[in-house]
Amino acid sequence: MTKVFIIESECGWGQKVDEVKDFSAQEEAEAFVREYNSKHNPPGKTPEWYMFAKLEGRSMLEGMMR
Repeated sequence: MTKVFIIESECGWGQKVDEVKDFSAQEEAEAFVREYNSKHNPPGKTPEWYMFAKLEGRSMLEGMMR
């Protein structure tokens, strides 16, 4: 079982886990993270508020795949 955390981040307030999704296959979890982050976090300036997906047990950069 692979967990993916959907995290809300807001400048000045920090971050919190908004939702946890469970995937039976690692590949499925990685595909979800890539798709979610590509859709919700396009390249460019980081906004004041945003949501992102991250694989459990990975560093922020490594787990927030695009």
